[in-house]
Amino acid sequence: MAPDLQSNPTPGLNAEAGKESQSMSVVIVTGAIAPYTDRLYNAVARRAAVNLQVLACDSAGPHRQWRIPAAKHYTLKMLAGLRLHLNYVRQIYVNPGIIGELWRRRPGLVIVGGFSPTMVVAGLYALARGIPLGIMTDGSVATDPGQRSRPHRWMRRLLIPRASIGLGASEDSIRLLGIYGLDPKRGFVVPIVPAWEAPAHSRPFEERQFDVMFCGLIDDATKGARLFGDVVCACKARGRALRVRVVGEGPLKGELEARLAAAGIEAQFDGYLQQDDLSEAYSSAKLLLFPTRGDAWGLVANEAILCGTPVIGSPHAVSSAELVERYEVGVVRPLEVEAWTDAVLDVLASRERWSAMQANGLRAKDAFSEDRAVTAFRAALEAATKGGAA
Repeated sequence: MAPDLQSNPTPGLNAEAGKESQSMSVVIVTGAIAPYTDRLYNAVARRAAVNLQVLACDSAGPHRQWRIPAAKHYTLKMLAGLRLHLNYVRQIYVNPGIIGELWRRRPGLVIVGGFSPTMVVAGLYALARGIPLGIMTDGSVATDPGQRSRPHRWMRRLLIPRASIGLGASEDSIRLLGIYGLDPKRGFVVPIVPAWEAPAHSRPFEERQFDVMFCGLIDDATKGARLFGDVVCACKARGRALRVRVVGEGPLKGELEARLAAAGIEAQFDGYLQQDDLSEAYSSAKLLLFPTRGDAWGLVANEAILCGTPVIGSPHAVSSAELVERYEVGVVRPLEVEAWTDAVLDVLASRERWSAMQANGLRAKDAFSEDRAVTAFRAALEAATKGGAA
């Protein structure tokens, strides 16, 4: 049996209420730990009087090079089993030891973060044992595989209507759970929180050496890297040669680098950056271009706004509607070269407009703060234990 990577249960002290309480035992069954989920789990365990145990099916997904420190306030264990990576956003996990792990830990609440066989077995175990079940997702209605796949649809219909609570990264995630039968009163928006804090100072327009930035997997099917290149080249054709920064790795990195070089466009390719280096990167660019086709939410939008960097967003990412447009911290355009070229040139041409977007980011930060996430998570836990919504 593999040892727990961290065994330091949170004592039963409610940091917010300042009084002793019995720690609730919660087990989360998830795919891989990401830097932002590590921050969330630590914060919930530390601040919500929870003995939080996380059973992860994978150390990292494909194309991930995260360096995540040991869990501080929650217990983390990597499960042995089968990991099948279908693509950047789809994985299948089969971990036969999940029932034994749940039996040994005897949780008061089981939360599953997906619908792979391991999560489905964990959910059925909880229901069979009379343990409250939670469903946690960052999925969106538009990217829901249940719309196209009968097995995906069956697994969701099996668990979601029977869940005590649903935790979604967005309002759209809660709508998705509702489609499969979750009572909306049992849905709680737990926003995605970047793994690091905002810089103390947001650089003004003139102190940002790069005009536009791309951050993420450098591919086209998911992240739209070719559209990014098209837009940069179109801006030059209209007389505005942009200074470009590209952060990330991926199959199209060489192609994009060669294309920009051939066009005479000044570009810096950083490769993959760890979390500690991302704040500087975002702060060096006037705009983040996020032409995704496959992201459900899009954490890079949060990260850019945290650094005072406006976003040109894709309509396919929920962050575009619920963050970028709602708080006016950028613009959202259909994935068409001319529309994106117009948007980039329009924003860069007006420092007043750019500065207003940056200022709006101060208000937007509260929407995805650690405080907001922990408060929502705590409300969900209370609803699960009381058998109803808080």
